[in-house]
Amino acid sequence: MSSPSTSRRVALLTLGCARNEVDSEEMAGRLTADGWQLVDPDEGGADVVLVNTCGFVESAKKDSVDTLLAASDSGAKVVAVGCLAERYGAELAESLPEADAVLGFDHYPQLGERLDEILRAARWRAQAGRPPHAAADQPGAAAAEGAGGGACRAMARPGARRCSAPAWTTRRWRR
Repeated sequence: MSSPSTSRRVALLTLGCARNEVDSEEMAGRLTADGWQLVDPDEGGADVVLVNTCGFVESAKKDSVDTLLAASDSGAKVVAVGCLAERYGAELAESLPEADAVLGFDHYPQLGERLDEILRAARWRAQAGRPPHAAADQPGAAAAEGAGGGACRAMARPGARRCSAPAWTTRRWRR
């Protein structure tokens, strides 16, 4: 936990589905508990800009990349999290040097520590990309069930994440 003299500021940008909103709220709570101050992304002054990305459809991927590029103009460290970061971690880190780090769902429980490390280091080694449902398939993880309208579904608890397409899309992909 930081003292007031070593206050760290983070701006959190959320893209995509309602589940990303829930994840962002959880990340905000974790970061606040770890001594991070949440700041308005439009007002500047952040040490880190955390972008909760969406990677479900091409337009969402483009919006996520555009947001990461715009965040790099802030002068703050830029960190990608969320569905796009989870699925395309290493590829995203390699093709987007403007992002100082790409963190998957497994990093959420220690997010404050990871951001501290990123502030101290020039770059963070990205995780290998994996299907968005991979974390949910791990032992002890709860899979998201039910209709989700096709958005990236992520349970609010780290390690219990699953992206799911609408049923009609999933059936079509399996043919």
